[in-house]
Amino acid sequence: MKQVKSLFLLILPIFFILAACNGQGGDQGHVFKGAIKGAGNLQASLEQAYFDRQNKALAQATCDGDGNFKMQLQGPFDQGLYTLTIGVKKVFFILDGKEQVVELSGDINTMDRMEVGFKGSETATCFTNFVKTLYQQQFRTPEEAKAHINQKSCNPFMQAFFTMQLLGNNAASYLPDFKTSAKNLNEYMPGSKYAEDFNQMVTGLEKQMLQSQATELIQVGAPAPDISLPGPDGKVRSLSGLRGKVVLIDFWASWCGPCRRANPHVVEIYKKYKSRGFDVFSVSLDRQDGKDKWVQAIQQDGLEWDNHVSDLQFWNSAPAAVYGVRAIPKTFLVGRDGKIVAIDPRTNLEEAVLNAL
Repeated sequence: MKQVKSLFLLILPIFFILAACNGQGGDQGHVFKGAIKGAGNLQASLEQAYFDRQNKALAQATCDGDGNFKMQLQGPFDQGLYTLTIGVKKVFFILDGKEQVVELSGDINTMDRMEVGFKGSETATCFTNFVKTLYQQQFRTPEEAKAHINQKSCNPFMQAFFTMQLLGNNAASYLPDFKTSAKNLNEYMPGSKYAEDFNQMVTGLEKQMLQSQATELIQVGAPAPDISLPGPDGKVRSLSGLRGKVVLIDFWASWCGPCRRANPHVVEIYKKYKSRGFDVFSVSLDRQDGKDKWVQAIQQDGLEWDNHVSDLQFWNSAPAAVYGVRAIPKTFLVGRDGKIVAIDPRTNLEEAVLNAL
């Protein structure tokens, strides 16, 4: 769904880098200060950031020769998202609105890896620790990112922010999570601009998805068009030959990284429910000169079901055209009566299979 991705490119704030600088005097009222090694004489500015990028300037300062700064705010910190800029370096952080004096320390050369420390704000510290883990580990799947968000977010606002950042490119598959984040954010920050902007984004996303689904060639409840193609051994296999079973039609390819990463879960569900009438019909979009890689991928990924077919025509695959496949992996769950019961049941594949069985 290219349209969904472009929506997030327009709305989502981009991850920046952290920094700060300047100042003398006592700490009265609400103050943001710190020491950034290597930031001597650089300009610093603090802004409150919003999801629609309509940021509000709060304070400016010039770092002294050692990279020290202090900014005196005219009013209290609001609960929300902030960005501090020093020179060309920026970073987002979150405050809960209860802070009086916030202190930041670090090195301008390593701020982009969030090697900074906060004092005076447990929420900013939690946010920083969360981001550090993003540099220390790579999530193999959106599901791993989702689990990390739910386990490590310190409050609903942080959960909403990282849901956008980490699941934005897979929003079509995680709309329920975006809706949950919106509900939690509404309860946590009722009437806030953040909650309103997030709600507007989710509403727009849902509308766009519904419009996109309306143009799909295959709809839930429609009969699944038959597919009849040869397998690696030359034997022709047909989808219609599996009538009476619940079948997952899986469009994939040996060269498709996301497909290969999704295969273990499909194998898991197949082994768990094959005795109850569940089967998989895999349609490969490999090339004519890629047959060996297709066969190797079947073996390497343990795709033990018999129904592997392909016309080896890459994106010119005839079944892909019939099913409106424009990106892979793409899956369709077919009920015992031969009708589509679900499209792209990835994160909820087991639930969808059980419902169909």
